[in-house]
Amino acid sequence: MSRLLATLLLGIGALLAPPPANASTTLRCESTDGRWTACRVDTNGGVTLSRQLSRAGCWQGDTWGYDRNRIWVTNGCRAEFRIGDRRPSSSGDHQGAVAGALILGAIAGAVIANHNDRDDDRRPDCGPRGCGDGWGGSGWSGGRERHFTCESREGRMTWCRQTVARREHIELTRQLSRGDCQYGRTWGVDRGEVWVDRGCRAEFVIY
Repeated sequence: MSRLLATLLLGIGALLAPPPANASTTLRCESTDGRWTACRVDTNGGVTLSRQLSRAGCWQGDTWGYDRNRIWVTNGCRAEFRIGDRRPSSSGDHQGAVAGALILGAIAGAVIANHNDRDDDRRPDCGPRGCGDGWGGSGWSGGRERHFTCESREGRMTWCRQTVARREHIELTRQLSRGDCQYGRTWGVDRGEVWVDRGCRAEFVIY
């Protein structure tokens, strides 16, 4: 591959490199006296429950949830939520179209200017997101939800044989035990491994 063409492709790869993920922030939202409460916040980067503060359970879709501009809690759920962990949704469609036109023009010009050159480099060309995905091969679009049940029998700590990768999140979807399942107290993640304790039995999802 000629130096000119390689330089052009490297420059275009830099233009199309995905933007860095937004830094996460933490917000506390509390349901007082069991009432439904909404906490205004931009949730475009995604929301995960980071620490439950109440004795009452906090279950996504049941006692807490979120939409475009707020997090809501109800039935006594009080918790801290982490906002902005997920890779932001693309807002650069126009930029992508312009960059695509630049790619076509640059490659066409390079081919015409270097039509006698032979490309001995058999590596695949850079894709539409540049050379390399920049996300360690575990982007959000390629992930699959993993549902599983984990149970603490006779009040003992139990390791669930489930691993939460660096860019994955875990949610408690349904509590099965009478005893509360509280993040950081009766269930959690330690060095990427999921655990339950003190009789907590629940269904979880990793995504």
